[in-house]
Amino acid sequence: MENTLFPNDVILVNKLKYGPRIPRSTFDIPFLNIGCLFNKNKRKSIKEYWWPYKRFSGTAYIKQGDVIVFNSLWEENFILVKRCVAISGDTLHIENGIVYINDKVFKVDDAKYRYKFKVKDKKAFYNALDSLSLSYINFSVIRKNNFLKAILSNDEVEKIKKLESIENFQISLDPFRPKKKLLAKLPNKNWTYDNMGPFVIPKKGLQIDLNYNNYLLYRQTINKFEKANIQHIDGEIYVKGKVAKTYTFKKNYYFMMGDNRKATSDSRAWGFLPEENIIGKVQCVLFSNFKNKFQWNRLLKPIN
Repeated sequence: MENTLFPNDVILVNKLKYGPRIPRSTFDIPFLNIGCLFNKNKRKSIKEYWWPYKRFSGTAYIKQGDVIVFNSLWEENFILVKRCVAISGDTLHIENGIVYINDKVFKVDDAKYRYKFKVKDKKAFYNALDSLSLSYINFSVIRKNNFLKAILSNDEVEKIKKLESIENFQISLDPFRPKKKLLAKLPNKNWTYDNMGPFVIPKKGLQIDLNYNNYLLYRQTINKFEKANIQHIDGEIYVKGKVAKTYTFKKNYYFMMGDNRKATSDSRAWGFLPEENIIGKVQCVLFSNFKNKFQWNRLLKPIN
């Protein structure tokens, strides 16, 4: 989430914003969970849910752009922080690194991408970086002839592009890699982190046609979180053992992305986030010891 959040930031999370989750087992209830931990038989079910997911009404709904804390899809106790870029029912499309939601560009001021450019005069270039207070950026050589690459925010891009010592400034896009982990790999579609979609984020009550592409795209979500046991056998798609032509979602889902688009694992890799995994919204940075130094400029810094 850099530059929005940094290592050693202590954040304030508002669990009331979207409504607090009702405990799904005694292990979720403070003090009562202590007794369960000492009970050998109950301790065996520590990772099981005893009651269905419910949450109280909140003061607001989840919206695009919210920075959210949530349980990961693979380990309940592993907590992540990402930005919600698309809500249930939205159509998402990523083209050359630019995110489109319902055909409109989704912009984040602090989002960072990887760029490459040629340096005509390295000494002049690094002197200019010092004068702009940008010397902390990590630049690395990608080939001969003075080509460099770096992960930069929009503000940093605007400053560096104006320097006379550089040329051929351009965004660096991910090439297609068949073995790279993606939320889905569709036939004849060479998706990457920078080029993906369009597709619809699942929404409670949304009905989709069960063609082969939709099967590949939503299979993990339907099997893991909807418990519907969807399979593709001999050209037919089965749901709970019966041939099906459509499927209607039972839950709401969200698409999460890190602001540092090149140094993050997010929904582009592991898929759609179910509403039940959401803990709350990040309100502000209480304080920060980034780089082992107290950062006064981040004290009580609101998160947008």
